[in-house]
Amino acid sequence: MRADELKQYHTFFTTPILAMRQRIPGESDLRIDETATRARAGLLNVLSAVTMVFLLVRPEWDPVIYVGPYVIFDMLMAAMFGLTPLSPSGLLGTAMTMRSKAIWKPIKPKRFAWSLGAIMGITCLTFRLLEMPDIWLFAVLGICFMLTWLEAVLGFCVGCWMHGKMFGCETCALD
Repeated sequence: MRADELKQYHTFFTTPILAMRQRIPGESDLRIDETATRARAGLLNVLSAVTMVFLLVRPEWDPVIYVGPYVIFDMLMAAMFGLTPLSPSGLLGTAMTMRSKAIWKPIKPKRFAWSLGAIMGITCLTFRLLEMPDIWLFAVLGICFMLTWLEAVLGFCVGCWMHGKMFGCETCALD
């Protein structure tokens, strides 16, 4: 298969299973589909918005106790194994974009960003378990909302940008 054909080729599961996405001929780094990544960010954006609404309207439901572990698991699975098959939001985001043209980006900045996302989920859950004032939860959830919105709508990943600045990712600047 030629490289230009692979750029349009989109798979649901990686080969071998649990691999960190695709290897493109002529590229040394593994790649991940940016379209599916942005769809996943959109789903997580909606989740953060709904969580904030429930905290305001129905605080007795305490959504952070349920959403926090989900986000932590989702972020860690994506950072370790890619969007499929263990990241629930990654699976849904990939399924949503199966008919879209794949845009291949380096995986290392995304892994870094998703690791930071897991830390933010841990922070939210810790704030709730320590019974800190809700303003702290809203601050972290607001940041999560803003970061996922930037990724989903504008295609700007702050974690990827930080990775490029901290580690001097040359291929990231080119993509």
